[in-house]
Amino acid sequence: MFKNENGCGDAKWRVTVDDVGVSMPRRIVEVAVIRAQASVDKDFVLVRDHNSPNDVVLDDDGSVDLKEGNVFYTLRRCDVQPRAGCQDPAKLAIFVDDRVEFVTRREQTGKMVLQLFGMALNVQLVRDYERPNDEPIGLDESAVYDDGPVFVTRQRDDGLKITVNSRVFTEDDGVKPNMTGGEIAALVFPEKPNETCVRLTSGGVNRLIEFAEQIAISLCATFEVIRKGVTGGYEQSRVTAEIGKLTEGGANISFVDKPPAVVYHDLSVRPELSIDKTDVLVLIPGAYPGKMIDGAYLPQGSPLLGRVKGKPQGSTVNALGRTWQLVSYHPHNNGIGPAWNPTKHGFHTYIGEIMSWLHDIA
Repeated sequence: MFKNENGCGDAKWRVTVDDVGVSMPRRIVEVAVIRAQASVDKDFVLVRDHNSPNDVVLDDDGSVDLKEGNVFYTLRRCDVQPRAGCQDPAKLAIFVDDRVEFVTRREQTGKMVLQLFGMALNVQLVRDYERPNDEPIGLDESAVYDDGPVFVTRQRDDGLKITVNSRVFTEDDGVKPNMTGGEIAALVFPEKPNETCVRLTSGGVNRLIEFAEQIAISLCATFEVIRKGVTGGYEQSRVTAEIGKLTEGGANISFVDKPPAVVYHDLSVRPELSIDKTDVLVLIPGAYPGKMIDGAYLPQGSPLLGRVKGKPQGSTVNALGRTWQLVSYHPHNNGIGPAWNPTKHGFHTYIGEIMSWLHDIA
């Protein structure tokens, strides 16, 4: 590592004075430099914070090694009282992307620093140097304070990334060049990956990956992992992902919490009718996706009731400030659609069944 005239590495150093971050030119620095850069008035002294009654008062004409602590505050000279020697560790300020957090532990890892700042683990932590070649730090590598407290983050542009159930996973999450279906499933369902179905859904491919089958992972491959059986409630993340696929394509979709439902807005209707668009509400079944999507609700009083295939039912629900009436429409149950397949079908495909239904009007 390059050394400067003080024998110190050329990592960037910063301090806080009265909780304000201030950049320093080097690790061993004159107190006068800190005072000048922090605009400390002559009537105040500079004190190194040890969180102790015996915090160290710095000599105006002296120098300080920031390795010993870089957190300072000011105190009126007239208020300074004689102090015993301080035995407590100094507070340390760590900076990431110009944010600051305070610690007393010198030994850190890349992961510990990212977690300290509440940052995602798939970003690259880099120690900031005065020279161009900053130092990338891995999650398990040392990010010890003594080597420099100033870091920046960068988006990783190397390594493997895959998308599973609309979430991005990297090598830091366990992605490897070769993975089994079970290992892919464990990324999103770590408790019981063997109770899932895994499908590769990218590169023009849509096929089932067996639990023990090992495949080569290509960059940015996309997978869907579906629980084989859901016994309590529906899979919110699955519904959200399916709605997301439609909204990315410009569809207008609403999610309803009570009752759990999806509303497809502004669906086109077969021409020559009194209306050209309608909204359709579809309930989210309990135990979805294990239980198939079925039925459809039209706004109460819709001119399509009795015109679309399927008999209007007495069942109604209230959602989005309207009353909706059920129509007996069953595309996946001996209807016009294919048999329900929870690894393939969902709200992102049911919209096609609804659109076909609205155009096949008596």
